[in-house]
Amino acid sequence: MFAGALNKGIRGGIAFLTAFFLICVIASCFAPKGVETNNYPNLFYNFFANKIQNKALIVLLNYAFVGLGGLIISLIAVKQEVVEKQNYFPVFIYLAVCIAAINPTQLTPQAFTNVFVLYSTYKLLDIYREDNCLNQIFVAAFWLCVSSFITISSIISFPLFFITLLILRPFYWREWAVALLGFASPIFLYESIAYLSDFNQWYFIKAAELFFNFLKLPSISEYYLPLSILLFILFFLSIASNLINGFGNTVKKQRTKSVLLWYVFLSCLGFFSGGSNGSSILLTYALPLCFFIGDFLFVMKQVKITNTILTLLMLCVLLIFLAEYNLV
Repeated sequence: MFAGALNKGIRGGIAFLTAFFLICVIASCFAPKGVETNNYPNLFYNFFANKIQNKALIVLLNYAFVGLGGLIISLIAVKQEVVEKQNYFPVFIYLAVCIAAINPTQLTPQAFTNVFVLYSTYKLLDIYREDNCLNQIFVAAFWLCVSSFITISSIISFPLFFITLLILRPFYWREWAVALLGFASPIFLYESIAYLSDFNQWYFIKAAELFFNFLKLPSISEYYLPLSILLFILFFLSIASNLINGFGNTVKKQRTKSVLLWYVFLSCLGFFSGGSNGSSILLTYALPLCFFIGDFLFVMKQVKITNTILTLLMLCVLLIFLAEYNLV
């Protein structure tokens, strides 16, 4: 049923993914409330998200960026050889997790951030065994830094950038210098504008301090718990499967999965940081989990079990939609 559509490449998966995506868009258009709200005082919320009140525009922007993220996931999965070319499970899992986590009545900053992080990851993975890749490194660093002006939580990916460079390539000082220049460029541009306008200077430093100093337990809605528990169990099983069967049949797959494991580890650093809630945590972990769980479901030989897992995943998403409609 579901598994048969997602393990046959784009021809088999596009119809199922499109139908699932459009049904969720329609459901969000009529949802009266969100399960969680995001009022964290970041630059994105104060000067953009808080100014947009039109429900249709909010849904359109949220789903546009979720769809863009799904597209980049498919490019990373296929072109960067993270998983098999016929495997579209990662795209579905990413879409399902992000759709469950976005707020139908409010712009969701982390959904926007994910697109820039994913694009940066795509460009960075593209440098594997490339001779002249300074341009790709600069672009990857630039857009990763830009993402931190949407949600400051993406600064936890900054160390991952240099870890990825060490995993994919031997150390070369010019590449690291270009990467630092890429990170510095958005900050320099922003601070130049802030200085000329005499408004909100040193935002990046102040936001980073607030992010790490304001530690607390994340506020997670009970409606996100079934999905979170299911994803955790599937991730644990996928890691066990990789340890038994190996992390891939090519060197690039093995190194890419090492990068994704570092992503999971570093993301834990922001788990207790200011502004964390169930939706932001799910959106942060959507990137690495979709590849590990998607690969695990693809290689699973028992189709009935795979379909059961996908059904449970969709039921968890349905529970969140029912909560948005005040039906549970």
